[in-house]
Amino acid sequence: MSPPAEVPFDDFVLLTPRLIIVPTPIAVSLSSYRALYSDLHADVAFCEMAFGHHLPAQRWSDAKTRDVVQQRDIGRCWKPRGMGDFAVGRRMASPPESDPPMQGDSSDLSIIRGQYLVRLAGPDNVNFENIKWIGYAGVRDATTTSMPAREPGDPLLPSWREMVELRYGFSPEVWGTGVGQEAAKSVMQWAVRERGVLRFIAETERENERSAKVLKKLGFIPSGTNYWKEPKDVCKG
Repeated sequence: MSPPAEVPFDDFVLLTPRLIIVPTPIAVSLSSYRALYSDLHADVAFCEMAFGHHLPAQRWSDAKTRDVVQQRDIGRCWKPRGMGDFAVGRRMASPPESDPPMQGDSSDLSIIRGQYLVRLAGPDNVNFENIKWIGYAGVRDATTTSMPAREPGDPLLPSWREMVELRYGFSPEVWGTGVGQEAAKSVMQWAVRERGVLRFIAETERENERSAKVLKKLGFIPSGTNYWKEPKDVCKG
């Protein structure tokens, strides 16, 4: 069987009242974002909260960080499905007259493309290098990226558009400020609008009460399923 055709990527970013949310096919080229991503995975508190015992804290080189993002996210998520992780940062201050117009159907989310994106990013994305990056949020096809292979006797899965996994990770310095919920909500809105997603699922370590509260605020409910075949809580929304 031949591999699925790659989904073309057209540059865009998402803006919310507080955040700029940049797809990793763009963000992977930013040294400032790679540094944040590496710092997160070297932070013991972050790794224990996000991954439990599955991924201990470790310091990655810049080259390793780039390879991880390229292979695990861009290669496995963005190219086959046209969606994946987004870098999340604080919005840059700008004069009101320079703000791009809202281009979505929601008053708190704007999808920026074309000349407005060029103006926002600056030459060679120089403005994006100066963003205060605080984490990542993303959506991906869980049937091919994070779930174990199906075995005889396992129930059939719905269409991949009903099995889209929400994931996120943020610097401990912004925990409790609501930015994770704001970013995740925006990425989900984009996925529904631009990729036709019908349902989202998410997993969280049982001890990770903070993440469970975020999912509840986003409208997720416990699903009673065990897609990952591990002692975790799986939710759907």
